[in-house]
Amino acid sequence: LAHLLAHQKRFVRDASHQLRTPLAVLKTQVQSARRGDTDPHQALAEIDTTVQRATELANQMLALAKVEQLRQQGETTPQRWDQIVRGVALDVSALIADGQIDFEIETIPATVQAHEWALRELTRNLLHNAIRHTPAGGQLAVRLVADSRVAALTVSDSGPGLAPDMRDRLFQPFSAGGPRPGSGLGLAICLEIVQSLGGQIELNNRLIGVRTAGLDAIVRLPLEAP
Repeated sequence: LAHLLAHQKRFVRDASHQLRTPLAVLKTQVQSARRGDTDPHQALAEIDTTVQRATELANQMLALAKVEQLRQQGETTPQRWDQIVRGVALDVSALIADGQIDFEIETIPATVQAHEWALRELTRNLLHNAIRHTPAGGQLAVRLVADSRVAALTVSDSGPGLAPDMRDRLFQPFSAGGPRPGSGLGLAICLEIVQSLGGQIELNNRLIGVRTAGLDAIVRLPLEAP
């Protein structure tokens, strides 16, 4: 009960703090548009961007809260992770096409014990993060493999990689890994989901010689017990 109350207090505190800024920006943009300080088309574009960012932030904060709710319920069912991975890849295919990204996916059948929503949210956040950091025309690869005990999903982008001091901090809520826009919650959600499923997650720079060629996000989850 103490843990649940602490989590609720933290959620309310974070929500009020994080949503205050985009709402204040939105109000300022609306007031500026009403006064005619900005061209109407430009004002609408700025307002649309702010609304999109606020919506993403609110959705991810709700997702973070839902992970805790599912953790408390503790009831899971067998899920085909490979089918979920391919479904999520199809969902984000428009983003991949917009970025002219060279995309490759390879999966094998792998069944894990989990909530379908949690697996889908985990995969979606990893793919969104990789797409965000892959330059136009870059490469993005998704691979799901398994042995007798563990399934491993690797999402490999061709972005700038991580500085050493960023590796652990990126899993903390509201920590963004670069200048590109984002709420800083994606990897925090991934960590919470992976831990709730008894798995592991790591971020590794992929090197060619001494040059960083991209980032590998690797998630390992235990397979369904026979």
